[in-house]
Amino acid sequence: MSEAVTGVDAYAAAAEFYDLMATPYVAQVEPVLATLLAEVDTVAGPVVDIGAGTGLSTIMVADALPDAEIVAVEPASAMRAVLLSRLAARKDLRERITVLPTGFLDTDLPRRCAAVVALGVIGHFDPTARPRVWSTIAGALAPGGDAVVEIQRPGRVVTVPERRYTRARAGALHYEGWSRADPVDAESLVWRMTYRTYHDDRLLQQAVTEHRVWPADAERLAAEADTVGLRLVSTDADTGLLRFTKERLAR
Repeated sequence: MSEAVTGVDAYAAAAEFYDLMATPYVAQVEPVLATLLAEVDTVAGPVVDIGAGTGLSTIMVADALPDAEIVAVEPASAMRAVLLSRLAARKDLRERITVLPTGFLDTDLPRRCAAVVALGVIGHFDPTARPRVWSTIAGALAPGGDAVVEIQRPGRVVTVPERRYTRARAGALHYEGWSRADPVDAESLVWRMTYRTYHDDRLLQQAVTEHRVWPADAERLAAEADTVGLRLVSTDADTGLLRFTKERLAR
């Protein structure tokens, strides 16, 4: 069995396979995200994409809001390399997307953002850090601005048996993504992701990564967000996307 890669290096190992493995996810999430962002007032300020990764979420935001200035925050260099390659190929996106190479809590965000998007991110912050995350999001949003946050499944600490979650083909090769989750303690679990490359039935390559996450369901995230004036206004059960709105100042 391959030794698992963890920490920042895990993203370097995963970046090669990430987009191929995420194709079904994007197909499910993209129309829901577009609907949730439909009322965003892009005149109010830029849209921040937290943990932009390879740029899949950034492109979804850009397509949903063609007039928006976007700030993509991604600390992992391997993931940023793919994101910047996307921008290099599309001049229209380069003119309105800024990529920041820092962690979210180390980033100086623009003031009065129209929206904040956090897909596949919130569970990477432990319960002691999440209050800062919510406070930072609320502080960056303009009054009436929206935050779209994804529940990272399973949303609670449970064992998730190993399964093949996707299969993809490129040329003569096919690729498989496998995942499993094991509890670490009452608050966290470790996702073990295995990426395999085959030519016919012959295994050419295998990469294994591990990520520790702190799951939280919609009820818990809503309670945390409420403490900083972010009100849960919609939930999509199929995708786990939650939309919060920053309360407007009383006149």
